Amino acid sequence: MSGALRVGVVLYNNPVAELQRLLDSLARCQAQPGTPSLACVWWDNSPRDTLREPLLRLLPTADYHFSGENLGFGAAHNRMMARAFASPEVRAYVCVNPDGVLHPRGLAELVAEVSRQPRTGLVEARLFPDEHPKRYDPVTHETPWCSGCVLLITRELYATVGGFDERFFMYCEDVDLSWRARAAGFSVRLAPEALVHHYTVTRETSRTRELSVRRSAALLGAKYGDARFMRARLQEYRELGGAPFAEPAVARVDRAVRRIADFEHLFDFAEARW
Repeated sequence: MSGALRVGVVLYNNPVAELQRLLDSLARCQAQPGTPSLACVWWDNSPRDTLREPLLRLLPTADYHFSGENLGFGAAHNRMMARAFASPEVRAYVCVNPDGVLHPRGLAELVAEVSRQPRTGLVEARLFPDEHPKRYDPVTHETPWCSGCVLLITRELYATVGGFDERFFMYCEDVDLSWRARAAGFSVRLAPEALVHHYTVTRETSRTRELSVRRSAALLGAKYGDARFMRARLQEYRELGGAPFAEPAVARVDRAVRRIADFEHLFDFAEARW
């Protein structure tokens, strides 16, 4: 893949040490052969712009934007993606979670994967130590959907299907984008050598997170025409005490799209390898 790379990071009340750790890993990536020229954009969804000063201390040239409200994961990345692809030299945009630490070869391997098959749409990094169990082909690296933790989005895909569906405030927006990419004939793959350390074992399970997952999953079910899945997730949402909201309308989708959408494996949204 030729051309520049744009990296986007969505912030929300992140510890300064976390930002330093990510900056260090991005610097190591930039120094690796095969990593294109890159620029990083920081979009802050925090209630207040308290991260501006520490980020600029760490990186005086940081391209920092304070939204003034929590737009959600997908909407914030869409803002950065639109700005990125407005520059013709940018060939791909990479979502990077602020709590991730990229292997020095991480970005170079993502970019190398783009050229291995025609019409690449999405390429995800391989999570460790908590690798997602969803399957991927060991030869072609095709996978049913790509995680948004570290996710490369090509210019061609963005021009064809757009960015994230902003109705998903958080969770499932990456699954939806992957399914839309596949429905449009794009390759969706994992780059096995593009590693990102994303340790989540000690992350507390919160009621807020569980409610967000179920609300987004219900919307995903409605969008892809699975009323049974949608209603099951809404029932779980209500049992957890979620605030009432208008039930999404169940869409009518064609058989080709229904075959892509996998609701048989609950929140994995794909057959697991173990």
